[in-house]
Amino acid sequence: MKEDHIIPFAGLVSIISRARGIMMNDRLLPYGLSSGQFPILIHLSHQQDVTQDVLARYLHLDKGAIARAARKLEDAGYISRTPDPANRRAFRLLLTERGERIVTEMQKIDQEWDDLVCAGLSAQEREDLNALLYRIAMNSIKSIRKRGESSHDRI
Repeated sequence: MKEDHIIPFAGLVSIISRARGIMMNDRLLPYGLSSGQFPILIHLSHQQDVTQDVLARYLHLDKGAIARAARKLEDAGYISRTPDPANRRAFRLLLTERGERIVTEMQKIDQEWDDLVCAGLSAQEREDLNALLYRIAMNSIKSIRKRGESSHDRI
């Protein structure tokens, strides 16, 4: 292995994630959004009318973080939060028209990032990379669940 490739796997993943977060924050700033709100809006574009708890479990995020992000998104007019008739303490989330429009822009920004960081990779290499990373992500989740670590119940 070359000396310039001694960054451990987790370090590489961290570098990629932080760089994407910086880019997304810069690009989303004019809309009053941040990279942390990206997964919520994208998920709602595929599945509307979900509770914050369901969203927290699906995205592997803390319920409090989802609640804070949802309030900000509602205040900005990107989503609506309505009490769940089955559980008055829970809220159901839906994209507004403004939210639907911003999702399209967010998807374009995300695709630009993918294209930028995968420059020089063939379509097959990109497909293979995605498949490998997906397997690693699923193994990571299984590992945490198998160990039964209470601090990771949300995963």
